[in-house]
Amino acid sequence: MLDTTIAGSLPKPSWLAEPEKLWAAWRVPPESLAQAQRDAVVVALREQETAGIDVVTDGEQSRQHFVHGFLERLEGIDFGKRVTIGIRADRYKAEVPTVTGPIARKGPVHLRGSTCFSSTSRPSTSTWTTWRPGASRPWTARPRG
Repeated sequence: MLDTTIAGSLPKPSWLAEPEKLWAAWRVPPESLAQAQRDAVVVALREQETAGIDVVTDGEQSRQHFVHGFLERLEGIDFGKRVTIGIRADRYKAEVPTVTGPIARKGPVHLRGSTCFSSTSRPSTSTWTTWRPGASRPWTARPRG
């Protein structure tokens, strides 16, 4: 038998971010954002359990976009200086931050969403975005759960 899981992000609750909008701004003040994101992960976990999903995910509730969720945790990236590029074979445009200095991790990159996995008894996984040496853009790796 094959276990079921999801790939990619789940819709964010409307109280967290504007629904159906790519890179939607957070609707929660910065001082409450981390807790609101954890709450949204717990909601996503419950919805997956109710749907009968075998291996649940964080639904990417704690990041606006899989690339930005990675880049915002790095030094040397300036979100105030964005440029527009074509992504996914130029199917759509994205505003991306600029590299302005040496790249270094500020701390854990993907810890936020995974801290809520203790609230489920099911196997869990999350999407990891990382950087390939020599690549021009980040890529997404999905760990085995």
